[in-house]
Amino acid sequence: MDGGTNSGEGGGGAARQEPGLRLFFALWPDSATSAALHARARALHLECGGRAMRRDTIHLTLAFLGDTPAREVERLQALAAQVEGESFALALDRVGSWKRNRVLWAGPSIVPPALAALAQDLEARLRAAGFALEERAFSPHVTLVRNARVAPAEAPLPPLRWRVASFVLVASERSAAGARYRVIGRWSLKQRG
Repeated sequence: MDGGTNSGEGGGGAARQEPGLRLFFALWPDSATSAALHARARALHLECGGRAMRRDTIHLTLAFLGDTPAREVERLQALAAQVEGESFALALDRVGSWKRNRVLWAGPSIVPPALAALAQDLEARLRAAGFALEERAFSPHVTLVRNARVAPAEAPLPPLRWRVASFVLVASERSAAGARYRVIGRWSLKQRG
């Protein structure tokens, strides 16, 4: 969680760790969507083993910043306020797995254009401002289970509909009990029509 070091002036001054935060931008579900996703996570956990995500940690990551100096939060909030996006409906109608890291996830079979535009706008602004991001393409998903023993059975899934009206900046705080997520900024998306 260190964001870097600052060395004091003068020959014998010890380097001081700059406080850092583990940050990411995300879509944060309302309570009904969160409850429905958590129910899906528990069902997958029963079927596939592993560890179901806690209800208060369920989200869809837009851009992962990782360890970032705390002094950058204000600049990130100002940057997020410039993002222009429209609200949209997201239908989570697929469940998939990544075998390498044993993650089970829910995602859309069709990515809404407004979601793709939001992620692209945010990424472009972050890169232009000098923030380092992962190089992989945006793949919208909600992690539901970690350390799954097996992949879920292939079966049609009733779509879980999520009305997305905002995006957030989140700090991930680690503890012995696991990660705790704290929303430190929220920005509304424009309502259509």
